[in-house]
Amino acid sequence: MTIRALVTAVAAGALAASALSLYVAGRRDGGQIREAEIAALTRERDVARREAEGERASASRVAAALARGAQGQAVVSAFIPQALNTEDGHETLAAERAARLHDADRRLCQAAPDLIGCATAGPGG
Repeated sequence: MTIRALVTAVAAGALAASALSLYVAGRRDGGQIREAEIAALTRERDVARREAEGERASASRVAAALARGAQGQAVVSAFIPQALNTEDGHETLAAERAARLHDADRRLCQAAPDLIGCATAGPGG
């Protein structure tokens, strides 16, 4: 083998080694880029999941508030006609009327226990 062939073989080997190292480095960099993309997508997924959970919790609170409002409205709408048609509004409260008022108050507190006065009420209203 001549010196020229030896130098050519060494140069070709060096060129092949360089090409191989560039190929491996490119694959490694591509993998790192993919890992960064995966991490970013994972963070976005987690944020979206937390937002969805928050929206569900908010919708649940709104539904509960609407249900309490409907229960309260039902109690009030049943009570108002009786109150408007009574002729003894200026007289001392009769026991039957006091019981009706107490029952309406108890049902309101059951519908919304966080109302002022409901938390301090004893057992049974």
